[in-house]
Amino acid sequence: MHAQREQPSKPAWSGDLLDSASPPEIEAPYFDNVLDAWVLSRYADILAALRSPGLSPAGPHSRKIPQADDERSRLKIREEALEALSPARLQEWSDRLMPEVHALAGSLPVDQPANIIGDYARPLCLILAAMATGIDLHCAKSFDEKARQVSAFAAEPYDPALRSVAKSASAELGSCFHSGPEALRDSGFVALSQTLPCLLGNAWFALLRHSRQWGLLHRQPELMEQALEELLRYADLARILFRMAVKDVDLNGSLVCRGERIVLRIAAANRDPERFVHPNHVDIARRGAGHLTLGAGPHSCVGASLIRMGAVAITRPLLKRFVAASLTQPVEWQGGSGFRSPLSLWVHFSEV
Repeated sequence: MHAQREQPSKPAWSGDLLDSASPPEIEAPYFDNVLDAWVLSRYADILAALRSPGLSPAGPHSRKIPQADDERSRLKIREEALEALSPARLQEWSDRLMPEVHALAGSLPVDQPANIIGDYARPLCLILAAMATGIDLHCAKSFDEKARQVSAFAAEPYDPALRSVAKSASAELGSCFHSGPEALRDSGFVALSQTLPCLLGNAWFALLRHSRQWGLLHRQPELMEQALEELLRYADLARILFRMAVKDVDLNGSLVCRGERIVLRIAAANRDPERFVHPNHVDIARRGAGHLTLGAGPHSCVGASLIRMGAVAITRPLLKRFVAASLTQPVEWQGGSGFRSPLSLWVHFSEV
């Protein structure tokens, strides 16, 4: 097994950034001695990793190999969450959310710039987070800052200061949620109130840079579900994910030994030209994309259906009302090696 270091260095693949002028560099799997981990960037290799039962979720500093009891507990949490996220429940939340969405979309100005993240996405995502976790909106607002602290560490998992703050904030949040499946308590609240607005910010930034695609969705809003999959591929929020081998695993010819960590460059895999034709262009007519933004197999995001429902519900009215939108100022980015998104999106809308 490769020698381990106390503090792995932070990775920096500039081509994986959404606003990069260069496409991601796609490479064969290799062991990075500086990161003390395997690095995967090809679509086929990452898909194999996500489908492998021999890998377990981990962090950049993980040392302890998950035991069988840990895996059973994780799978139980997944099963409970998937059962709670039934189509009927998702439809119920969608029906409750839509009046709020239409009211806020209808209030956005056309005579002055609007911040569609701060003034539109975040309020609606907070409402959805309250619904899904069974708390009232007043409590949700009071929890928002703690959730941001947890999310900040997820965005930059190599920062020890953020890690310390997030650990304390997570403990406080955990004590505030007492019912429902574990995945729809504090972690679900963070995902919906913080991660979803960041994901929407990336998707909308992509549409703003591809104005013809915005116009097409304005004329054909029924394409929104299909378009979302392409936006999730192109504007992937997660830059990297971490896994640890709980046993020796062969990933397309690369032998990963028990206890070794793996860095999955999700953003790079979603732009792999071996898997996607013209990968660095947004094409909402693209079919069968098979992106890895929400994972795959036993490593798929347990809340994927909820994320998709929320993203479509919040985005479609925006595109139906406005024929076009354009940025009015440069984008300031937040986050780091884990994920990165616009801090705000100031835009000018056109109704005709």
